[in-house]
Amino acid sequence: MNALALLTVAALAAAPSPSSKKDREGPLFLAPKVGFIKPLTSLGGDLYLAGEVGYLTPLLQRRLALVLEVNYHRPSTSGTLRGPSLNNLGQPVEAPYTLAEREVAIQLSAVFRFPRALGPLTPYVGAGPGLYLHRATVESFDSTASESGGGLGFQALAGAELPVGPGGVFLEAKFHFAPVGFLTTGDVNVGGVLAALGYRLRL
Repeated sequence: MNALALLTVAALAAAPSPSSKKDREGPLFLAPKVGFIKPLTSLGGDLYLAGEVGYLTPLLQRRLALVLEVNYHRPSTSGTLRGPSLNNLGQPVEAPYTLAEREVAIQLSAVFRFPRALGPLTPYVGAGPGLYLHRATVESFDSTASESGGGLGFQALAGAELPVGPGGVFLEAKFHFAPVGFLTTGDVNVGGVLAALGYRLRL
């Protein structure tokens, strides 16, 4: 009987605990994202594609992560422009136009995680600076004009992750501020709000 008790205690001591399993998880992670973004201007909504690589630091009980993300979207709008010339009836010549604003962003965020704060879900929040590269293209009156530039902005995000397999499925919302000052757009914030779905793979 004593031998059986000793074997039971030894087996329990050798079994990996949830905390030790958590400690063995790698600090690096990768995640593809896809979502929908709506700029704060008159530009329409567009498909949002992104990928991130992150590092879960040992700080704050391994709750603080540094995340580098690269994303792309190209919202557009269309309408009618009046040209400087007149037609045979003495009225201004009108022509349709399309304005597209391509953006590639490189964003660095500090993300604080709340492990299993909502049952199996791990909520998180984050913010940080970003480098935003823009190219605005206008097509009208059988001609095309483009402007390119870049500038600094910032982003804030919040999301929740559900463990699935070797990583986790997550849903994320983000706001980003990206000022631009083109002739075609004026001085505006072409940032926006977005929702994205992805899978975060722990390495």
